[in-house]
Amino acid sequence: MCGVWARANIKKSLALDELLFPVKMLNHRGPDSYGWFADQKVGLVHTRLSIIDLGGGAQPLQSFDQGLIGIVNGELYDYQEHRNRLISKGVHFQTQSDSEVLLNLFAREGASALRGLSGEWAFIFYHPKEQKIFFARDPHGVKPLFYHWDQDSLTLSSEVKALKNEKPVLSEDYVKTFLARTLMPKGTAIDQCFHVLPGRLYTFDIKQNKLSSKIVDPLPLGCHRVLKGEEAIEATYDALRNSVKRRLVADVEVGCYLSGGVDSALITALAVELGAKPKAFTVGFADRDFDEQGIAVKIAQHLGIPHYACQLNGKNFLPSLIRSIVAFENPITNPHGAAKNLLSQLASEQVKVVLSGEGADEWFGGYAYLRIQKIINFSQRHPQLGRQLLHKFMEQEKGRSMNHLDGRSQINRELFEKYFYGYQPAVLGRVIKHRAYEYLTGDSLAQRLGSMSKELSEMLQEDWPEVNHQSSAWDLNAWFGLRVDLLHYILANVGDRQEMSHSLEGRTPFLDPEVINVAARIQEKTHMKGLTEKYVLKKIAGKLFPREIAERSKHPFFAPLKYFYLRGNQESIKHYIETAREATPWLAWNHVERLLGHPQSIESALFSLQNSTRILLFSLGVLVEHLRADPPLIPRGFHIPTTVEEILPYRRLES
Repeated sequence: MCGVWARANIKKSLALDELLFPVKMLNHRGPDSYGWFADQKVGLVHTRLSIIDLGGGAQPLQSFDQGLIGIVNGELYDYQEHRNRLISKGVHFQTQSDSEVLLNLFAREGASALRGLSGEWAFIFYHPKEQKIFFARDPHGVKPLFYHWDQDSLTLSSEVKALKNEKPVLSEDYVKTFLARTLMPKGTAIDQCFHVLPGRLYTFDIKQNKLSSKIVDPLPLGCHRVLKGEEAIEATYDALRNSVKRRLVADVEVGCYLSGGVDSALITALAVELGAKPKAFTVGFADRDFDEQGIAVKIAQHLGIPHYACQLNGKNFLPSLIRSIVAFENPITNPHGAAKNLLSQLASEQVKVVLSGEGADEWFGGYAYLRIQKIINFSQRHPQLGRQLLHKFMEQEKGRSMNHLDGRSQINRELFEKYFYGYQPAVLGRVIKHRAYEYLTGDSLAQRLGSMSKELSEMLQEDWPEVNHQSSAWDLNAWFGLRVDLLHYILANVGDRQEMSHSLEGRTPFLDPEVINVAARIQEKTHMKGLTEKYVLKKIAGKLFPREIAERSKHPFFAPLKYFYLRGNQESIKHYIETAREATPWLAWNHVERLLGHPQSIESALFSLQNSTRILLFSLGVLVEHLRADPPLIPRGFHIPTTVEEILPYRRLES
């Protein structure tokens, strides 16, 4: 993987020293080399993590017709097939890299070339003659891309920290929406910095300072669900095996995360079945309630592969948490990122590439809210038995809920049903209570949820034009899971951003087009057999593992909260909360301080609100203080240029 950055100046010429900042801020994404291009208006910077064509794949690249200059972050797994097809049509190549294949595909076939590609990528292509910039992300947004656009320039970057060379200013809209326990798909925590939405092609006309976008690779939602039983299991096995096989192709060693759950275990087992002997990596916890090292060791022993583990504990927790927040670039309300950052550091000491299990829950029915909905539907037909089942299930889930959340209130339900075809999406069930929100912000929650729902509704209709009142609740919930939680949290805070902060490439076999096109056609009752989530994946695992592993219940990736409250951490936490106070004058700080200072026990109904607010404010303070104050982790041997004279000798694509 790599880091990509581009700037198009509208009113003034581009100065070469503008290229220094992105090299500094994105070096962790590409420690092996960097390259650049510049003309009077446009600059491109690429920092490279060499995975394919180690010696010849440096960027920027030029298309076969010399019309486009491009930089790419990511991998195209079916690139040899596309390369051979393009060669048969007269296209010539200068390298063996998959990035050049993507560039030439687009140069020859345009937007249609982006549909159905097997890969995780983000690209920026510049057409000097037309004075246009084209940019896009893969359909799930595995690889990040952000932009800042005003009357003077458009800047694009793999990470927000490289967009603007100035102290971060927090976005009031984003933080307040986050405080309501929802996410704005386009926004980020930093003011005027936005996500490039996945599955879309953006075009920026430099002469007119005009930005437009269109859907080019929609998600397969609303498909006719015809696969069931053994047919669904076999189709999923074949597709997932093919996906893992594609992702084992690299000119460097490929490892696997091994959490102890069925998703990562299945990916690792298929890699072994395909002849690989991947190193497996696990993060453990001193707290036994969270630790899964034992089951991970058993899986590794069963597969006969080397296994490495690290442990998150009271000593390394806070440094890992701070690093994870700077990598994530967003606020948090839980410390999960600390564990993933530590795990990524461990893996990066051994390999450059890891396979992971993100996306399985979204496409194969792995979330508790799907079981809850199934019980609620059953209760409508069998009230007495349904109530008993629901009570039993909620007892099992006790401790994971948040007492300050109330997404199913009458006000919220009516609002969400208005925008989402009579449905109330399950992920919006975690919205904060109205009184709690207004206490902390002084604003109306109903008004904020209205604007948020409108934006989500517009995005839903763009992504899925056929959606209507007849669309299934399963597919609707899948869309929200993919476009809210997966895109903005899972793929970032426990995916790419933590991995790439340690120069480690993550690959996601469950998000391959072949796999998701199978998953989208599996009947709901096969995805969830009774109340057994991810039934199809567990049946495949049953053919590869002993029963205790294959049928193990879902164990969410949590990190112990108690480390946050260790006495030795309190001075730092107090400092960062004070930094957040200065940066968020629009919060009702008289109420916030009263909440934070109120003595609570963990059993208290207010504890969850107090805890999530404290962690949120702590993370905002970390962002303000560290996001651009210093370069992130500097890879060994990487020299950060500080003058134009230093950058000139490096790979330069002539204009």
